[in-house]
Amino acid sequence: MSARKVSGAGRAATLKQRLKAASGVTRQGDAAREAPVIVVGPGRKGRKAVAIYMQPLAKDQLTRIAHEHKKSIQDLGIEAINLLFRHYDMKPIA
Repeated sequence: MSARKVSGAGRAATLKQRLKAASGVTRQGDAAREAPVIVVGPGRKGRKAVAIYMQPLAKDQLTRIAHEHKKSIQDLGIEAINLLFRHYDMKPIA
């Protein structure tokens, strides 16, 4: 019988992989390394709510803009958030 030598790094990686598979537990860092899921389309599935409080007159203006441009307040909010992202040199992914 021949003994196969495994380097320390190879053995540790193998052991780490086996423990991870056996435990079924994922670390918080594992999820962070995965690509973000971007949901496109109608509905709330996969989305998070953001609520803001504003003056009643500002809300009235927002409603008026939505009505005049035949858009929902949701659509206007996404448009506004994407403009904010662009302003801060980020991808408009809302």
